[in-house]
Order: sequence, then structure tokens, then C-alpha cells
Amino acid sequence: AAPTLISQYTFNFNNFSIMYLFNGGGPGSVGGGAGSTDILISWIYRLTTGTSPQYSMAAAVTLIISIIVISISMIAFKKLHAFDMEDV
Repeated sequence: AAPTLISQYTFNFNNFSIMYLFNGGGPGSVGGGAGSTDILISWIYRLTTGTSPQYSMAAAVTLIISIIVISISMIAFKKLHAFDMEDV
């Protein structure tokens, strides 16, 4: 059950296709930041595909997402004792 829960969490955290399919991450904000319906992944996509790509900002946000997902996964694995060896 633990690997399934963690993979579902990771998929839902990075669920780019559904958000982009329905509304393209819009409507955008005045300052050029994330739109009101953007999730982090769609914001990264917009950062790298705009008229003036901001690869450094996209890389920083990607690292933050990775750290969050890895941290939550490790906490879940430890709480569910996924790494404990059982005597057979």
C-alpha cells in the first residue's frame, strides 16, 4: 500500500496534463508570476516556453518541487516502516 500511496501523491502533485488541457494555466497575473489556476508544474512550463524563457527560475522551482516530494516520500516510508526487514 505504501508505494501505491506515494506514487499517487507524486502523480497528483505533478498533474500537469489535466490543468493545461482544461485552462492552459490561465488567467495570468499582472506581474507575470503564476496564474490563478497554475500549479507548480504548469508554471514551470510557462517559465520555459514564454517569449523570454527564465530557465534559472524554472530550475529553482523544479529543485524545490523535488525536495518537497522526496521529503514527503521519505517521511511516509519511515512512518509506514517500508525499509524495515522482516524475518522470514
